Amino acid sequence: MSRPRSFNTEALVVRSTELGEADRLLTLLTPAYGKLQVSARGVRKATSKLGGHLDLLTRSSLTLSQGQSLDTITGAEAVETFMALKADLRALSKALYLLELADAFHPLGSPNPPAYDLLLETLRVLESTADHELALRFCELRLLDLCGFLPQLAQCVQCQEKLLPGGHFLSPAAGGVLCPACKAPFADAAPISVEALKVLRYLATNLLAAAMRVNVGPPLQRELAALLSNLLRYTLERELRSAAFLRTIAQQWPKAEGLAASAP
Repeated sequence: MSRPRSFNTEALVVRSTELGEADRLLTLLTPAYGKLQVSARGVRKATSKLGGHLDLLTRSSLTLSQGQSLDTITGAEAVETFMALKADLRALSKALYLLELADAFHPLGSPNPPAYDLLLETLRVLESTADHELALRFCELRLLDLCGFLPQLAQCVQCQEKLLPGGHFLSPAAGGVLCPACKAPFADAAPISVEALKVLRYLATNLLAAAMRVNVGPPLQRELAALLSNLLRYTLERELRSAAFLRTIAQQWPKAEGLAASAP
């Protein structure tokens, strides 16, 4: 969508970098204009009226002015701050991962309103439930779908035959599930259990509220996380920095929880 010289939009701050002595370079995700990189002048000054409205992981109503190289924020009002997420180290690590994931999938200036809505919906679920893992898997899979990379889950991606129970593989390079007879040429093919395949199919075809009612035990959660991680790494051609941080937090969580409990 073309932008007028001055325009209003809601936006979620997905990345923030210091710029000069007092400014910030912000990466925003917006429903109508897609991903934008903009400057927030003077926002790091103690006297700035914009500061608290432009924090990372904040949804704000913004007024922007077009510039030669970067648009500039001239007005901001926070709409949704996700304070409960920011106060919980484990939930915050997952939220930051989702921000980086959305940033990686969206090129500049290419609107994808359903993907924007998906990110907000998932962040709200992370803020309101303890079952963070299934919400992450839902968002990962549906983001792949909305950006045109959903793997084939209904039949063998090679021979197109209906999948019979058991013995299947998921190959990012092939673009979906493979039957045992078609697996050989794909070195990245990983075994996928019947249960994991059923859950992925359910996540791909249902709303988040329905998906959150699925009962998934820890072993299946780990399998789903590994499968989605492989798909995302192949699609993006890299691993996200926050994915490694997420694993560290998961390993250290008992220690982090103990520190939080003993904090004044």
